Amino acid sequence: MKKERRKELKIYKRRYRKKKEKGKRKKAKSGVFQRMNIKVQTNLLSFFRKKGFINKDYISDRVIVPKIFSFEENSDDCITFFKCLISSYLLTDTTTIVDFKICERIDITNAMLLKIIVRELIETKVRYNSVFYNPTYKEIKYLKSICNKVNRYLFAYKLVDNIEKKEIEDVQPEEGFLYLGLQTNMASKKSYKENKKGSVCTIVREFINESLVQSDAILNVSGVHKIDRLLSEIFNNAEDHSIHNEWYVDGASFKNIIDGEPIIELNLGILNLGFSISEGIINNEKRNKEMMTNIKKWYDRHSELKEQTGSKLSKDDLYTLYSLQDGVSRLKYEDESRGHGTMNFIKAFITLGSFGKENPEYKPHLNIISGKTCVHCDNEVEPYKENDNYLLSLNKEKDISLLPDDNYLRHMQEYFPGTFLEVKIYLNKKYFSKALNKKDDENNKVNQRA
Repeated sequence: MKKERRKELKIYKRRYRKKKEKGKRKKAKSGVFQRMNIKVQTNLLSFFRKKGFINKDYISDRVIVPKIFSFEENSDDCITFFKCLISSYLLTDTTTIVDFKICERIDITNAMLLKIIVRELIETKVRYNSVFYNPTYKEIKYLKSICNKVNRYLFAYKLVDNIEKKEIEDVQPEEGFLYLGLQTNMASKKSYKENKKGSVCTIVREFINESLVQSDAILNVSGVHKIDRLLSEIFNNAEDHSIHNEWYVDGASFKNIIDGEPIIELNLGILNLGFSISEGIINNEKRNKEMMTNIKKWYDRHSELKEQTGSKLSKDDLYTLYSLQDGVSRLKYEDESRGHGTMNFIKAFITLGSFGKENPEYKPHLNIISGKTCVHCDNEVEPYKENDNYLLSLNKEKDISLLPDDNYLRHMQEYFPGTFLEVKIYLNKKYFSKALNKKDDENNKVNQRA
């Protein structure tokens, strides 16, 4: 009897062990994840794949972040970095290392796109593990920079979770930062007039106001309305150019104490992924015949100057510049009132960034990256008025019939599938109040003449 009992117990234990082993999911074999993840990739990663961002040629054991991680100054290397990141994660089985060691500068646009892509990669892994029996345990890990300032930015942008004492030892107690947080927004309606951005505008406006408070300034009621209107126009514009009807906004502000006075560095980034600005204009040429008359005049004049000077600017580069002018919009045929939002935003940027005019160390920057074009604007090339319209020539002569300066309109080698708008301004209470008072005086003069 005991012998039979021992035999039964042995069989039971063997069956239990097999059942337990059967229920345990084994790690996916080598090569399975990179072959199968295409079936569960997010829409955004599928979009990047169609745009050539995923290729074995970009695989790297360690993805090195460029020394200057900025679309403004180093757009081609930045786009290559993102291709390497996506390819290294999706086309290998190993954990992806993002190495910031040599990085000395990081802009809001790059931090924001990095967060978006990492989020999409992690979502793809979650989908894969829920669909396929054998899971993957891939991760994305960060190596921090030897530059303390970059590490503080990584901490502020919430790209790293911890920051060591040595990285903040040169920061004054009164200094700090505010983080807006990545906002992802999906259009709920197709009509331009029906799109409602109220909640996002409120979040961003409150972030701007809280940043101002750090320098003992604050938006008045008029300022609140102006900021809301400008943000609404630029968000609608971002949505119009996204084939996903999805757009993103993120921001961070940093408080620095210079000679006992607070200086606020405000960073704001707005992104849509889809077609470029110039593609939007060119694809709607036949629908906007009247608007295209002026654009073709500008282009004919600039083409002549290009031949004389040997300029490397392309048609897309110049059409991107033309799209920023007052009254120009790819959707002009739908609504004659379109085409003023971007120019109003640029003028507001110049006003808010006026602190940099008297303090060259704090020059404001407004950058637009779209397709293979990089537009850079500051208060040296602010818009000028001609025949009741504001024009942006991007040259110091303030003459749109002349070619823009190379420093302000640049052709890129790598293609970015969408449009990034990046703003960096420095706020100081005295100059902020002075700028707003000057603007109100100008508006009053216009009203009196009217």
